[in-house]
Amino acid sequence: MVRVKGPLFSVAASGIFNGLMEYRTGQGKTTVHGIRRPNPTRSVAQVEQSLRFSHAVIGWQALNTSQKTAWKTAALATPHNGYQLYISEYQTQNIQPPNQPIAP
Repeated sequence: MVRVKGPLFSVAASGIFNGLMEYRTGQGKTTVHGIRRPNPTRSVAQVEQSLRFSHAVIGWQALNTSQKTAWKTAALATPHNGYQLYISEYQTQNIQPPNQPIAP
């Protein structure tokens, strides 16, 4: 239900109107938007991909300085930096922890 202190299109309007639109007030402005819907739950594939990426980041953080330098050097021939190349190769080579990818 819209709570209004003045006309519907005033700066005092806020809330959902007729199940069609939502009035939001913030930073001294009132705006009209579609109604917020909760994000759907993530699929199994999305959760698995997120975990793969997290494992890749943990793998990068576990590298010592000389290993990171080797990845940065290998990345000079690509448009990526060492971190991006490592993450890409981790995903491409389908690495399972605690294994590490092989630099190209």
